[in-house]
Amino acid sequence: MNYKAKALTIAGTDCSGGAGVQADLKTFHTFEVYGMSVITAITAENTQQVKSIQDIDPQIISDQIDMVFEDIRPDALKIGMVSTEKTIKTIAKKLKEYKFDKIILDPVMVAKGGEFLLKKNNEKFLIEELIPISYLITPNIPEAEIISEMAIKNIEDMKNACIKIYEKGAKNVLLKGGHFKGEIATDILYDGFNFYEYSEKRINSKNTHGTGCTISAAITSLIAQNYTLKDALTIAKDFITKAIKYAPKNIGHGHGPLNHNIKPAKIQHFKYHANDYDKWFKSNKILFENELKAQKKALKNPEKTLAVGIGDGLFAKELGIKEGIEPSEDMAKLAKSKGLDVKIGCAEELPYDDESWENVYLGTIMASVNDKRKSIQEAVRVCKKNGEIIVSILPKESSFPLLYDLSYLKGEFDKKISPEYPYPLEFLKDVKWATVEEVSDLMKEYGIKNIEYIQTLTMHPKYSNIIEEEPKSGYTHGDYVIIKGVKK
Repeated sequence: MNYKAKALTIAGTDCSGGAGVQADLKTFHTFEVYGMSVITAITAENTQQVKSIQDIDPQIISDQIDMVFEDIRPDALKIGMVSTEKTIKTIAKKLKEYKFDKIILDPVMVAKGGEFLLKKNNEKFLIEELIPISYLITPNIPEAEIISEMAIKNIEDMKNACIKIYEKGAKNVLLKGGHFKGEIATDILYDGFNFYEYSEKRINSKNTHGTGCTISAAITSLIAQNYTLKDALTIAKDFITKAIKYAPKNIGHGHGPLNHNIKPAKIQHFKYHANDYDKWFKSNKILFENELKAQKKALKNPEKTLAVGIGDGLFAKELGIKEGIEPSEDMAKLAKSKGLDVKIGCAEELPYDDESWENVYLGTIMASVNDKRKSIQEAVRVCKKNGEIIVSILPKESSFPLLYDLSYLKGEFDKKISPEYPYPLEFLKDVKWATVEEVSDLMKEYGIKNIEYIQTLTMHPKYSNIIEEEPKSGYTHGDYVIIKGVKK
């Protein structure tokens, strides 16, 4: 197996195999991630009870972290059971030393059977030391009540608790609603800007041992592979639901284990913003026209061109493109309503035979794909000889990405320098801009010749929706650039 990424779990063991480090490593493997572990405590437990706990010496914990980071630095890590003040402070100190920020914190406090796994009065150390360095914290209802110091009885309480936990330093908060009763189980994500609900039909099952460990390990696996947080949570929520639904029924006499061998679902990008795409471009008509002119100049035979990342079909319809690929079912549905033929798929794995298309167009997707190299490789594979590969991007080195990155860090746009209707900030979470040179080099690497450039949006971003432009050949400083070449 060629692993897709590397992940580390810092947690306690479960000798019965359903939770803790054992569950984490099983989950990492299912997501094709190389798993490593730092043991914080050894528990004697099974599906019915926790009999005893032996905490690991803090120096041994520190040494384990050193050995992992000095040789196989993880792409993401999760923290689970940390039962003592010294353990917590040791972990926080080492992760700060290694300047590591892709940390998923599962604030394990009480076992399924009711036994305390975090020693009493140590909650404050977890809150003060680990929450501020975490990218995401994943408490359940009882844990969130302790951290937020409030009772949680309904969805509105969950949202208020998320805000309180966020204010303690968490970058993102996922509050799991599994402890509520009802037909639907709802988790809530708060990213400091908005709330997002993840709901699945509740499954009545006693096989719930290790659910918190497993879902946080699934999220860690996906973050390690550079999935956006919202995409990672969508996949992880689907995974944990199926892991409970298809859990083995003949193991243990208490809260049984999950099925960790469930095949993870593929992501649907733009799930939450499909209906906003058209609205945004309708508010930016001149910007839309400027980009459309550049695309029309670049595409010679749009009816024979495959659109990779066709979105809701807004540009494709205007260009005369007939068919495309889109990972989001919501976006694909909108594109189909415009009369376009759309298949569900991703740029890294196109569902077409070799050399089956005259031309292939990757429309402004390079900032959101998981693997830029694989996306170009696939486009070249399905393109016929002497056909064209066309890629449009907002270059990393241009002013628009800089404006967006600075605004995202600040939490708002500076109206003095931004367009009147800037791209919504929540659209931009976790984007990875590509440079013109990077895309050009990838195209050359896979045999694309005669590369040329078309640019537009060459004015300051503030004027992008005010001044009409004709697309220009070549590249100097345009905020929207098309790179095209011929497959030889």
